[in-house]
Amino acid sequence: MSNETKEAHPLLIANFLFRTENITARDQSSVQTMELVRKNQPLVQLVLPPVDNPPKRPLELVTGKHTRLTDDKHTISAEIDGYPQISSKTSQKMHLIMITMIPLVTISKDMMEAQLTIYPPLSDTPGPTLEIIAEILEGNDIRFGIMEERLSQLLQYSATEKIILKNKTVARGFLPINGKDSLLRFNIEVGPLPGKLLGNGTIDFRERKMFVGVSKGQVIATRVPPTSGTPGLNVLGDEIPQLPGRDIPFAVSDDAVYDEEKGLVIASRSGILSLVSDNSIKVCAHQLIPGNIDYSTGNIESQDAVEIKGTILPGFKVDTRGDLLLGGNVRSATIKCGGNLVIKGGILGKNCKVSVAGDADFSFIEQANLRVKGKTIIRKQAYYSTIMSDGDILGQKSSQVMAGFLMSGASITLGNVGSPNAPPTLLAAGISPGKYLRYLRIRAQLRDTEQECLTFLQLHGMKKNIKQRQSLEEAINTLYQNMTGLDLIPAGTSGSESAFLKTISITVEGTIFSGTEIQIGNATTTIEYDFHGIRFSLHSDNSTFIETDL
Repeated sequence: MSNETKEAHPLLIANFLFRTENITARDQSSVQTMELVRKNQPLVQLVLPPVDNPPKRPLELVTGKHTRLTDDKHTISAEIDGYPQISSKTSQKMHLIMITMIPLVTISKDMMEAQLTIYPPLSDTPGPTLEIIAEILEGNDIRFGIMEERLSQLLQYSATEKIILKNKTVARGFLPINGKDSLLRFNIEVGPLPGKLLGNGTIDFRERKMFVGVSKGQVIATRVPPTSGTPGLNVLGDEIPQLPGRDIPFAVSDDAVYDEEKGLVIASRSGILSLVSDNSIKVCAHQLIPGNIDYSTGNIESQDAVEIKGTILPGFKVDTRGDLLLGGNVRSATIKCGGNLVIKGGILGKNCKVSVAGDADFSFIEQANLRVKGKTIIRKQAYYSTIMSDGDILGQKSSQVMAGFLMSGASITLGNVGSPNAPPTLLAAGISPGKYLRYLRIRAQLRDTEQECLTFLQLHGMKKNIKQRQSLEEAINTLYQNMTGLDLIPAGTSGSESAFLKTISITVEGTIFSGTEIQIGNATTTIEYDFHGIRFSLHSDNSTFIETDL
């Protein structure tokens, strides 16, 4: 056996290459500060100890955030500009030292803000100058939006007060200014549009101004073209593209014409102006019917704006191309309105079917069906009825909704919903009414097929008429897939469904009773408790409901 022995490696100690100090702030609190170190600067090195004071245990360097260790594991250096922080851990066999860098500069994820963390200078050393900080900002590619005056103030304040300032904004980009959509600027007073959201958050429920007269050759509106907008810049100096304004289409019909060269909508004949929610402008004649729609008048089919002073009696039909103002009720009758519909009375009867191309404004509806392309305004009550509206459904604060389905492609705002003595009400917002009706048909068909399959199994068991049982099971599976795969969100929101759903809410200003089923987009829930003054919206996950007190 060889008598040679391996020479033991000498134990090393840490030599710190930066200074820290405990100082007293203006408020007499103790503050640990440290000097600002630059990127790539060595922070700590392992060196031989004094001969007369050897260490008791081996020492090892460990890198923390924003630091790196040399290959020989003897030196830690800074990867960024900032402030080094020491932490250590000692065991019987080993002593560990870790260095972490606190960044001087941080940049927000969207690159729109740059922030500084500033430590007060050591007592015998001047702090970093404005020029040094500017150099560091440039080294971090921050070239735009630097607030030099604020930066100077922060450096002075930290040094004077001897306090640490964390994450103070010193550079800010500016957001792009999106272009404005094209619009029609009306040259005549068209009156209030009920359902408008006012500045204080309330809803304007004033009466709609009907039958606004125009003269031949009169300019109705001027088209204002879309604007392109202005791009933004982030703190790195990169351009942020803006969204140009959209060219919103509009339509003119009947006795309204559009002069494309001048951008003017003009009345080609004297008549009544009708503004429909899908950006459609009509000029029609005014037809007045002083009484009821009954056997003395027969059904009404008109190219004009129609005013009926009385009631539409059961079984009769009214079809108008323009606006319709009804002074009485609709009783188990049919209305097809190509403009806006205002009913001073109500809509009554299981056989009552009303479709409206514009907005619908009525006092009450009971056991009827209503389809509206624009907004729906309920002034008093809606009982046991189906209301489908592409626009908002709005009820006055005192309104009452009981049973039935209310489906909106936008938001719903109502007074009181439900009753302990009535079947549950369904409120669905941010959905396509047409898609939702299809969903309900598939759901009902699925339940019927499941019941048929259950009855079959009770009568025949699993071993008889296997082909018939398999056929029922396949039908159930197909219906379930069709139902769960149906996206109820309105068309046109593809790729931006989350942004769309953020704008959707169901608001009840009065009481909403337990058992009411609510739906926003594809998410649904049942109200388990009575609420008063509540707004329902969706969390960003598009599936969890948020309840907010009014």
